[in-house]
Order: sequence, then structure tokens, then C-alpha cells
Amino acid sequence: MLQHHDLLMTIAQVASTFAGFSGIIGVFRRGVSLSESDMGALQVRDVVEISVSVTGFALLPFIPDGFGIAEDISWRLSSGVAAVVLICGFTAAMRRVRTSAGAIFAPDPLLLRVALTVLGTVQIALWMNVLGVASDVSATLYVSALLLTLGHAGFMFVRLLTPRK
Repeated sequence: MLQHHDLLMTIAQVASTFAGFSGIIGVFRRGVSLSESDMGALQVRDVVEISVSVTGFALLPFIPDGFGIAEDISWRLSSGVAAVVLICGFTAAMRRVRTSAGAIFAPDPLLLRVALTVLGTVQIALWMNVLGVASDVSATLYVSALLLTLGHAGFMFVRLLTPRK
């Protein structure tokens, strides 16, 4: 059985809950202006995408483990998949903001700074796993990366609920 089995299952449940609540908030949230409403919809989509990704990443190590692959290889494979998907997801989200909002509405600078900080930290942890730099704590690095990413989704969720001037 994988190390941190119960914790991974809890992370998957919490991430799914974030995705659900974000969808509900997105339905009932109304912006002051059309551009603010559009940005709110993009932010809801980002929270849902991050949350669903974390759910998948929390369950991902169970697949290679189920095929009998060694635990350290399971963490390395899962870290590689997570690192690539997260960077591609961030790039796609930024492209969506740029094409949807254009010059009308600039992205929230605080959200952007937090996203870059979290993404950079998570990428370092995941690539350390992929390269086997810290194989004795690979499970802990993977779970920490998931929790940090989930924390980012939570921050975006709270920011979504907070009115801006």
C-alpha cells in the first residue's frame, strides 16, 4: 500500500468539494460590470480546473502501484505527469485571460503573484521527485505539492468571494 494512502484520499475529497462549491458560486455570483463578470467566470473555471487536477493527481499514484510498480517509481511518474499538466494548465489559463479580457480588464496582480509563487515552488518539488533528488521523501514532496496547489485553489476561491474595488 502506498505511503500517505489516507491523506491522498482526503486531498481528493477536499479538492472535489472545492470544485463543486466553485461551480455553485459561479452560478450565483454577479459582477458589477460585464468585464468583471467575465473575469469572475474565468476565475471560477480556474478554481474548478485546479481542484479537478488535484483530485486526479491525488488518485494518480494508485495506478502504477496497482500494476505492482515500485513505490518510488510511482511517485516519480506521478510527479512528472503532475508537473507537466500544471504548467500546461497555467499557460492555458493565462492565455484565456489574455484573449478574453484583452485590454479591458487586467488580471488581479495579487492572484498572479500567488499563482507564480505556488507554481514555481510546486514545480521545484515535483521535478526533484522526477529526477530522484530526494527519493527518501518523495511521497512527502508529492503530497506537499498537492496541498500547496490545493491551497492555491482555496486562495482563489476566497478571492472570488471577496469584492474588489
